[in-house]
Amino acid sequence: MPRIASKALFFNYKLFLAAIFLMGLGLLAIYSVSFNDQGFNNFKRQIVFSLIALFVFLAVSRLNYGIWENYARGFYLIGIILMFLVLFIGEKKHGTYGWLGFASYHIQPIEVMKIGVILILAKYFSKVRMDDKRYRHIFISSTYCILPIVLALFQPDFGSAAIIGFIWFLIVLTWGMRRRYLIYMMAAVLLLGVTLWLFFLRPYQKARIAVFLNPNDDPMGSGYHVLQSITAIGSGRIWGKGLGYGSQSQLHFLPEAHTDFIYAVIGEELGFVGIAGLILGFAYLFWEMYKIAVKSADNFGRFIVVAVIAMFFAQFLVNTGMNIGLVPVTGLPLPFVSYGGSALVVELFLLGLVFNISSVSRKSEGYR
Repeated sequence: MPRIASKALFFNYKLFLAAIFLMGLGLLAIYSVSFNDQGFNNFKRQIVFSLIALFVFLAVSRLNYGIWENYARGFYLIGIILMFLVLFIGEKKHGTYGWLGFASYHIQPIEVMKIGVILILAKYFSKVRMDDKRYRHIFISSTYCILPIVLALFQPDFGSAAIIGFIWFLIVLTWGMRRRYLIYMMAAVLLLGVTLWLFFLRPYQKARIAVFLNPNDDPMGSGYHVLQSITAIGSGRIWGKGLGYGSQSQLHFLPEAHTDFIYAVIGEELGFVGIAGLILGFAYLFWEMYKIAVKSADNFGRFIVVAVIAMFFAQFLVNTGMNIGLVPVTGLPLPFVSYGGSALVVELFLLGLVFNISSVSRKSEGYR
């Protein structure tokens, strides 16, 4: 593990500006949908969350990422404990027990759990030789994900459970899963899906899937969110209606406009131009992180960056997909953009890790 003095570390301004751009776009959208809130409370709170998250980012980006290998199990265990607690003393919002309350603020244990899963998986595979492709490593690493996924499903939080699974899957692919193992895994997932549909899913759950495939089957019920979101995005056209002038978002036809459906707010009020800017911002963010993963000085850093890419990309894909009716509504936030303190702090924590990996890798190249 490279040990480079943090004072001389390289700072990746391009990656930082991409993240700031996305956060700024989110703040604009949250400000817009706060017009009907006399105190602009959500906007003010998001400003505070952003400042706290940036402080966390700066602190983490200055610490050599190698130290987090020592705290991987600690983060993982804290995440497990918090996820157990939330099932018993957590606050219920929108049918999900996913928040632990402290005064007027809340944290989401699943966000802490994502850090724990990323660190523990990166640590595990960094200890495995790259030419050791035995199946046992796939099985052992999967056990680190099973308990968090089960606890997430009990909340229930299907979206976050899927994110954890995707993080594991992309790390395993990067490590080098044999083709036959991949085929076996795909067959097992297909078999599990068929079994759930035939024997475990209740009629109302099957109805939700049917509505996802055709929202018009229940336009005033399960399909309402998606239909309003699609209407909002389509009405924005090229340039949008302007901040504060979106009929769907300002008149509250669009539910959860500051969180789940903030993508639709941007589409309605900033139009195709705003959506294109958002997508390009994420594309640039992913490209810069990919380059950092390729040039990482060691496997621990490389697997961390791959896991962070997996998390951000999956949440981006699911959130934007549910806004246009391509995936079921899951409640996953849009990274850096959606309202919320826990998610933003964790996202900037992970981005700080990526920054330090980039800095140490760049600095260590100078010593070769």
